[in-house]
Amino acid sequence: MPKITITALTELTLSEWIDTRVIAHAILEELEEEAIPTTLENGQKVWLDALEELNHLVASSVIGLINRGDFN
Repeated sequence: MPKITITALTELTLSEWIDTRVIAHAILEELEEEAIPTTLENGQKVWLDALEELNHLVASSVIGLINRGDFN
């Protein structure tokens, strides 16, 4: 029987610490505060835009963690 290897991507993907309900709630709250209809389409637009910004945030975070020596 082949050995099953769990990669970092699999571990992160299956982690329960990434809670999509929290993300959805934050998006809907912000839409409500701005008096924008809380529709699936509007929520998707916000999330896709946020993902583009997330790439920059992740890169900045990695550099900051390297500079602080926080990686093993």
